[in-house]
Amino acid sequence: MRVVELSAAGTHDLRRRVLRVGTVTTSVDFDGDESAVHLGVMIDSDVVAVSSWFDRRHPDRPGVVGRQLRAMAVEPSLTGTGLGSMLLSAGLERMRSDGAGLVWARARDTALDFYTLRGFEVFGEGYVDLSTGLPHHDVIRLI
Repeated sequence: MRVVELSAAGTHDLRRRVLRVGTVTTSVDFDGDESAVHLGVMIDSDVVAVSSWFDRRHPDRPGVVGRQLRAMAVEPSLTGTGLGSMLLSAGLERMRSDGAGLVWARARDTALDFYTLRGFEVFGEGYVDLSTGLPHHDVIRLI
């Protein structure tokens, strides 16, 4: 098991299978994918977890160098095994070493416990994300 850097296309299969089931859109191509950092966990030759990190300051914290975490997904049969935590830790370390002062995400409400247990704070009011039709909150973590 290892964390590797992926191309945007290398994240698409897992993004589609995990993040676009029953959502308003099926698109897994995100604006800025070409310049984002994409990390994945591989077991043997299989990508089993993915995350994408965009050079974007949080709109309410423009004075702090920020990275937006998007499209965090773990193979459904492997949820709860620590792969998400491993990938998140690797991403946070990478963003810190790249000069970021905070990481933020537009997290599905169903994932809020995952983030708050790992040092993120829920920020602002909840909303329904237009691309998924699901309730979300922003989460922020200083790094």
